[in-house]
Amino acid sequence: MVTVAYIASFFVLCIMGLANASYLMWKHYQKKPLVCPLNHKCGVVTESRWSHIFGVRNEIIGVVFFGSLILGLMGVLLLPTYAGVLVLLIRISCGLSLVFSSFLVFVQFKIIKDYCFYCLISTLIVLLLVVNSFGL
Repeated sequence: MVTVAYIASFFVLCIMGLANASYLMWKHYQKKPLVCPLNHKCGVVTESRWSHIFGVRNEIIGVVFFGSLILGLMGVLLLPTYAGVLVLLIRISCGLSLVFSSFLVFVQFKIIKDYCFYCLISTLIVLLLVVNSFGL
């Protein structure tokens, strides 16, 4: 049974993730440096060779991912016939995103040896989405 609390929290987390990824994308295309609240050089991470996959920047992937989750959640609410399939797709995509995000955190700490506050926030949001998706 889908409860209002899980739907509301899932939606809020998606909006936060979308805002975070959009901010990173906006800063990149404006060619302005990111200000890291933790006194690190976020640009070292966001402009590294790990900042894109198959030619697509990670923050664009994030915008598409969080936007797709919002659309999927709307589908769960508006198309109850397909809710089971949509919830399964949401859970799978959140799980895969957590694996990808965790890999990027590993890259930040072990390969780049610096980290991006906004990237860590994104990973935390994805982790919370995975946990939350099991309440859908």
